[in-house]
Amino acid sequence: MTLILCSRTPASIIKAALLAQILSDLPCFRSDQQELGLFMHTDAIDADNYKIPELVGQLRQNCGLDAAWLTAASGKTLIHHIAGNMRYQASDRSVVIFAAVEQALRYGHAYCLGGIGSISRIFIARTRAVWHEVHRMSAFIRFQPGPNNTLVTSPKLFHDTADIILRNISAKYPNTGLVMVLPEKAIKIYRGDIISVSLNEYKAYSHGDNFQKAWETYYSSQYIATRKNIALAQRFLPKKYWLFVNCWGKSIKYYGSREHDSPAFSLLAVSDIQNSISKTIKIP
Repeated sequence: MTLILCSRTPASIIKAALLAQILSDLPCFRSDQQELGLFMHTDAIDADNYKIPELVGQLRQNCGLDAAWLTAASGKTLIHHIAGNMRYQASDRSVVIFAAVEQALRYGHAYCLGGIGSISRIFIARTRAVWHEVHRMSAFIRFQPGPNNTLVTSPKLFHDTADIILRNISAKYPNTGLVMVLPEKAIKIYRGDIISVSLNEYKAYSHGDNFQKAWETYYSSQYIATRKNIALAQRFLPKKYWLFVNCWGKSIKYYGSREHDSPAFSLLAVSDIQNSISKTIKIP
């Protein structure tokens, strides 16, 4: 057995996955080698010593797999998803990444990037979760005045997105240092440069108000109540019950007739219908 070591960059991960297919060996992050127990003493190959076009040719020759798409637009999309997954906080992060790239090499980029396989679906969903957090935090974030011309914030982050969020916001404050206080560290951005700063120096400035409550209020405001859907109700409820279910003074039988042509057609929750039925008649 030979370990295939790679760094934590998308290009290096792709190289390791290509080598794993060619040699039928195990890819591993270089920083995780010490956690492999007895396997850490096996021979190792550094994936960074290879080039992707060279490995694509070997893959075609040895395995009959075509991965030329790695150098095209689909390859850039895969890199985007790998980068997103690298920021997702989960104990099985590396397993999901390597498995998803393996699926892309074996079954084609559409299989992976389309989320067809179970691993691929997780892979795509995690990228979306990371960028959704970046979007939400960039849209709503509160700062407190700090020392030395700084603004300090302490948001509730679930993934490794702090540096991206600070870069997105820093354009609004070009002459001010922005500090983000995290549970175990603090980072600062000033004129495009991100550095680590003393956590104790800025921690006191991140609790000027009930910040945690403000974040929870914001999170809850991002979701709307279940929309009412008459079409869905008509599909799942027997027609003999339609007459008994009222909405805005009319039964859903009326909304299913041709005489009805209103924007309100899309509004009626199945849960409301079921509650209405249970109050009106007994359904065996």
